[in-house]
Amino acid sequence: MNKKIFLAIAAFMLPMMAFAQTVSDILHISDLAVNKGDSLFTINMNVNPKDFKVKSNDIVTLTPRFVTEYDTVYMPPIRIAGRKAWFTEIREGVATPFTLSRAGKDIPIEYSNTFGAPQYSPTSSIIIQADTTNICNCDPARSGEYTYVDFNEPPVINDLDFLINFPYVAPNDSADKIFNLSGRANIIFKVNKTDIDWSYFSNKAELDTIVKTIKVVRDNEYATVEKIFLTGYASPEGPYHNNVRLANGRTEEVLKYVERHSDFPHSVYDNNAVPEDWVGLREWIEASDISGKYDMIAFIDDASIPIEKKNDLFKAKFPNEYPFLLNNVYPLLRHTDYKIRYRIKKFYDVNEIEQVFKKNPSLLSLNELYLLSHKYEDGSPEYNDVFITAAAMYPESEVANLNAAGCAMSNGNMQAARRYLEKLSPSADVDCAWGVLYAMEKDYAKAKEYLEKAARAGSQNAKDVLMLVNQALTPVTPMVIH
Repeated sequence: MNKKIFLAIAAFMLPMMAFAQTVSDILHISDLAVNKGDSLFTINMNVNPKDFKVKSNDIVTLTPRFVTEYDTVYMPPIRIAGRKAWFTEIREGVATPFTLSRAGKDIPIEYSNTFGAPQYSPTSSIIIQADTTNICNCDPARSGEYTYVDFNEPPVINDLDFLINFPYVAPNDSADKIFNLSGRANIIFKVNKTDIDWSYFSNKAELDTIVKTIKVVRDNEYATVEKIFLTGYASPEGPYHNNVRLANGRTEEVLKYVERHSDFPHSVYDNNAVPEDWVGLREWIEASDISGKYDMIAFIDDASIPIEKKNDLFKAKFPNEYPFLLNNVYPLLRHTDYKIRYRIKKFYDVNEIEQVFKKNPSLLSLNELYLLSHKYEDGSPEYNDVFITAAAMYPESEVANLNAAGCAMSNGNMQAARRYLEKLSPSADVDCAWGVLYAMEKDYAKAKEYLEKAARAGSQNAKDVLMLVNQALTPVTPMVIH
């Protein structure tokens, strides 16, 4: 027969410190606090598994419950296991390290649970039941109950209360969704030739890269290709007029190949040519440690040198470096760059937006992402994921970063929230957000500074948060057991 021990300690019968000592010694609970709102209660406490002396086969289960004369509310349990019991349950998949702590090893558990109790009465109490069982059935089960009474202290403001008035902002991005997909095909042409030698280097694969990229956009059910730009480049060697011929001819050859292997009319294509790729040569020289690099860069940047004579003058000015560049760098300057400009349809059905978000969120505008967020409960993982994704996709957007800061705060990640807010220009909403952050960090002086500034600028959110900050600064005796 299991032995059951009931221990009821009323606040008016026993001093707080005596109760704290009893709970701390037996259940290793610290910072037990019960905060009362209008119709909601929150229980917070820390439980330290490291201090539990549990037999290897035993599991201790702590189950808090809220008891009134009308009803009982059971809360999620805390389970702490001895060495053998912990490994057995983890191995057999009965528990995970998130649901089962190991005695003597784990870090403290920060327990928090909010529950509704509309029929609260002065005789209500919190009872923490401690049950000890074992996996080997070699010892009898043991139980104990510990009662905490008295909820008459003033309510304590929870950090998350400040987030209720966080200034989330709806984006206004009504512009068309135009995207550009760019790339470079290193099609290597032989010197003074415009035709494509299929056996030369990896020309076939490079050309197919352009075609495959175009097809990726074409096959996107939400995309409409508007323009395909092809720009052919020749290296800066030989007579300038010949390089004009080569650049134009090479671009035409690439265009013919791409047109044959794509399904777009000729009018979609826009081909251009750059007779001498001095920009590409400059970039290579700047990234290298070749001797005379700064003199060569200054020469290339000199706009007073006639373009028709530039190559001959360059060759004469740098006779030692020129042969190396001609053999090793110039072949890379004979290439074709491409850019595909396409439009993505706008989405208005939130269910369709959700499907696109799961497949390819980059197709969504900020406004569409904001619409999707309303499908989820505020603060839920799905809700936060939408805003964090929006900030990653639109890192320069003030709205995206502001909203992501609120999500980071709701997850307790103040460092990330700071990174988002530091990108933003001062405004009433941004000042309010900083005020919320400092309030949650309990730096109330800083919080008031930002909130008062935002309130003066007309932010109602800031005024509401400021009221909470002033309440938090009101001296009270919180219902906390240390």
